[in-house]
Amino acid sequence: MKITAFILLALVSLGLNAAGKTAFINSKVLLEQSPQAVSANAELQKQFGEREQSLRKLAQEIQQMEKTYKTDSAVMSDEQKKKAEDNIIQNKRRFQFEQQSLKEDLQSKQRELLQKVQVSIKSVIQEYGSKNGYDFIFTDASIAYASDAVNITDKILEELKK
Repeated sequence: MKITAFILLALVSLGLNAAGKTAFINSKVLLEQSPQAVSANAELQKQFGEREQSLRKLAQEIQQMEKTYKTDSAVMSDEQKKKAEDNIIQNKRRFQFEQQSLKEDLQSKQRELLQKVQVSIKSVIQEYGSKNGYDFIFTDASIAYASDAVNITDKILEELKK
């Protein structure tokens, strides 16, 4: 009986050791707070901020044109009305085109930068895991529950800052 209990205890112990050292990371925090992500966001703002500002200015100009048209249309000739309407329509089309172009360019650049950030983060996680003897490091997306004791997000952030 004692031998059976000992063998059972040994097998359970081996099973626990086989599970290995595990941890998890909060990927959302890493993608928001890592220096690489902050730098990527700054680059996006630098590259697209001026275009976005220009688009806002154009939207304000269109609103002003429409306001002026509404107030002055009663005293305008048919030819002036037609010209003002055409001008508003052209500017709205230009706005829509530039807005769509900005959106597409921004999304493309975001994907490109996000991929670089993810590769960088993954590399640091793999290096950290290997160096510290982890068998598994999970992301929060695939974990139903994890103790804060196995959350290494802050440690990974520190590594990313090096």
